Amino acid sequence: MILIPALALTACAVPQVSEPETVAVRATSLNPAYSSVNAQVLSEAGKVDYSFAASLDPNATANTLTRLQSSYTQQRGDESLRVGDAVSSVGMWGTSVRYGGMQFGTKSETRDDVINSSKLASSGMAVLPTVADALFASAGEAGTNLSQQNLSVNRSLPSGDQGWNLAVQDALGHSESVAAPMISRTRLAEQGCSDFSVGFGKVRENYALTSNSYGPMFANTTVTCGAPMGFTVEGHGEYLADEVAALGFGVARRIGSIGTASVAFAQSNAVGGGSGWMSKVGFEHTNSLFNLMVRSKFQSREFRDIGSMSLNDPIMQRDLASVGVNVTERSSLSVAYATQTTWARERTNLIAVKQSMGVGRGTMSMSAGHSLEDNFGSSVFISYKRPFGTLKPMLRPAVDDLEELNLQLPQTSDEIN
Repeated sequence: MILIPALALTACAVPQVSEPETVAVRATSLNPAYSSVNAQVLSEAGKVDYSFAASLDPNATANTLTRLQSSYTQQRGDESLRVGDAVSSVGMWGTSVRYGGMQFGTKSETRDDVINSSKLASSGMAVLPTVADALFASAGEAGTNLSQQNLSVNRSLPSGDQGWNLAVQDALGHSESVAAPMISRTRLAEQGCSDFSVGFGKVRENYALTSNSYGPMFANTTVTCGAPMGFTVEGHGEYLADEVAALGFGVARRIGSIGTASVAFAQSNAVGGGSGWMSKVGFEHTNSLFNLMVRSKFQSREFRDIGSMSLNDPIMQRDLASVGVNVTERSSLSVAYATQTTWARERTNLIAVKQSMGVGRGTMSMSAGHSLEDNFGSSVFISYKRPFGTLKPMLRPAVDDLEELNLQLPQTSDEIN
């Protein structure tokens, strides 16, 4: 009988079991030919992330499981330390690449216009293209970094509320739709230099084709500071062993109600290619009626960054522009234009127009696209989207949705092509 109260006191003395770590498993793609699975272990101390691709086809003779990326991330306030696979940071200029190593800082996301898909397999060095790169590749431009990575792009026209459609096919023949702006917004920093990222390691090669293929040593850093008088000053550098080193800076400032202006300059030194320079200028304006975004890039024949090391015909000039107008409370008009000239005088021009208007309880979108070159045609796309269920009040189109034509395959309830 004495054992009963003793056992009760012992039970009270046992420390309370803490809540277990959260385990999340997500299948982003699931079909017999190709499946992509991501597993995460989350806790207050950090996060373990592991993803892989596998074939569920029992008749497949090749390797049925390929590691995509794995990493451990520890968060301390606004700063994070990541060990394992990561994507390098870029600022107003530069190239995002996949690499394995260490990344530390406050910048944990890529620039908005970078196509950062963890499922797209690519040959060679794992360079992440921008939306502008994909647009010009979709127009049939040869010798781009996408074609050299065995990535192909099929461009259709804007649909729904998202604008351009791009379907990217990777080195294994798998297709994926992408959604990202053609022009990314300029980030203005608060006072001080608390916005930074530094990373080093080895670049990934043959991403999603092999599990553990790494190339030469890589390093990059981006530091953004809020300077007096409202200026944002940014420094960015990137290095690839025995290939190229590039270093540059950028300056941006909001000019009252006129808009935000930015300028960037960089210089590179490539092994066997000499030194070169690159400059970028940009402007953006947003108000309740319309918005405007413009970016221009100029560079010398010798300039190289990590993403353009293998190009035989580098870019001489690239201009991007987009305008969005709220015509009425339920009607908007968007226009996007992109042009590029290489040092071999190959010129490509792309233009697209989209109009959206409210029709009944839904939205009608009419889009047209055209290439000004002789080897590419024109087409028109019409879609209608109508919600089902409870009627919600129709709101004025958001200015952010109009700032330019985004890229995404249509996801509408009813469509007419």
